[in-house]
Amino acid sequence: MKAIDRYILRQIIPTIAVILFIAAVILMMERLMRLLDIAVGNGVSTLVVFQMLFYLFPYYIGLALPMALFLGVLLAFRKLSGQSELDAIHSCGIGMSRLIRSSLVLALVMMGINLFLTGYAQPYTRYLFRAVMFNITSGVIEQGLGEGVFTSLPNGYTLRVEQSRGAGRELYGVFAHKQEDDGHVVTLTAKRGELMTGAMNGTVSLRLYEGNRSEWNPETKAAATLAFQVFDWPLNLADLVRFRGRGGDERELTLFELFRGYRINLINDHWSNVAEANPAPEKPPEEVIAPSAVSAELHGRLVFSLSMLLLPILAAPLGIMTTRASRSFGLILGLLILVSYHKILEFAGAYAASTGAPAGIILWSAFAVFTAFTGYLFYITERQAGTPPVLRMEARWVAFLDRIVAVFRPKRLQQQASARAAAK
Repeated sequence: MKAIDRYILRQIIPTIAVILFIAAVILMMERLMRLLDIAVGNGVSTLVVFQMLFYLFPYYIGLALPMALFLGVLLAFRKLSGQSELDAIHSCGIGMSRLIRSSLVLALVMMGINLFLTGYAQPYTRYLFRAVMFNITSGVIEQGLGEGVFTSLPNGYTLRVEQSRGAGRELYGVFAHKQEDDGHVVTLTAKRGELMTGAMNGTVSLRLYEGNRSEWNPETKAAATLAFQVFDWPLNLADLVRFRGRGGDERELTLFELFRGYRINLINDHWSNVAEANPAPEKPPEEVIAPSAVSAELHGRLVFSLSMLLLPILAAPLGIMTTRASRSFGLILGLLILVSYHKILEFAGAYAASTGAPAGIILWSAFAVFTAFTGYLFYITERQAGTPPVLRMEARWVAFLDRIVAVFRPKRLQQQASARAAAK
């Protein structure tokens, strides 16, 4: 790698790292507030909240990567042009195509990271996040315990409660009984109990208050009773009401599973936007989810990842400016283009998934238009001398706004403006 490439990367990589850190903190803080509300309302330990945030981390990094790459390249070229370094580099016979080479290599690396995140890491972490959320808020507790019902627990006990309050978490009149194979009997009674979800693995424990624990040995005919004020009794209610397997929707499928499902649908000519009503239990999830959803998710992930290769080509022309024109028109225009393109891809994918429209044609057409626009902007920036195209666009935009403002400007101010223009 030559010195010019290392210099360009030194301008880009620190900006990417800072933007990724800021974006991750902002996005995760917003979700942290909602998770804390859920945790407080369900009596969950804060460790579980941070575990859920960890599962969301790949999703947020995947969102922030394209924006970080785009801003890193744009601000690097903005700095080079603002300090006249870009003019000095051009005077040595080094053009934009050569300068952008290291940025494209960096984009290729980040595209690989994004493919790993969206194709493999996010499907698993999304499922784990939903599983923890199910254990916290779902009826694993509410469905597992009911008033006046004898419930067989996975640990061998039979449990019954007289009253259940607070969404199944506050229990009154608790009775538990267990008889082992050798005839050994254990009995637990308590006036009150509270279900606690506090471990990182989602284990549920029953905290009993003011009760007794009795044991009876049939061989020795001996009985022993222990009174307690507080007793924590570990349970495993997750085995009582299990969360579904991975593959509840297309976003929980890996890239390989999406490819396999798309190929099966292509062979069988299945392109309905309706999921299978009563799937066979042995069928993999990619064959159960609606074929249109599988197609839209597959093409959407591929288009989103490949679009990262175009971001340096778009960012470099938008970052070029002159020392006398230091406005942020290129930055604002670039962010507007990037956000609009992302929303178009989201809408196109959702439309294809819900209506059964050909997702490949719609999404790849949007990618082709974005590629053509990006390539044209880079081409005219490199080939045309003088004022960069983005600055010419800015001048036309300012002139257009001035004409609109002039319509509403008082006549006295218009005459003064005309007089100043004539004096020049």
